[in-house]
Amino acid sequence: MMKFNENLEQFVFEYNGLIFAWDEEPREDYMELVKKIPEKYNTHLDSIIEFMMSNITEVFDRFSFNEIKEKSGKPVIDCDSGQVNYFEQLFDDIHIFTFEFLDDRFRNLQYFSIDD
Repeated sequence: MMKFNENLEQFVFEYNGLIFAWDEEPREDYMELVKKIPEKYNTHLDSIIEFMMSNITEVFDRFSFNEIKEKSGKPVIDCDSGQVNYFEQLFDDIHIFTFEFLDDRFRNLQYFSIDD
């Protein structure tokens, strides 16, 4: 069920372990996008972790690939900006991990950042 999240100040919808977010209430056909992204995200999750790994270990010390995968938390996919945010990562309670994806297949990832 679509709802407005006051903390994110966005409309959110959770589906198959991912949270989808929009600044404005999405059009009626949003389920088409929501249904195809989880499979593609999960298919490329290992390459996503590899993309983030060096930055995460630089800031938070050495962690194994699997530890980073477990500690990254549930992603919030911002459908308006093409960003994935990890607001509830388990490395600490102040940082947010973010990267941009340029296609809905998660093959072209850019601009990973660790912000507080």
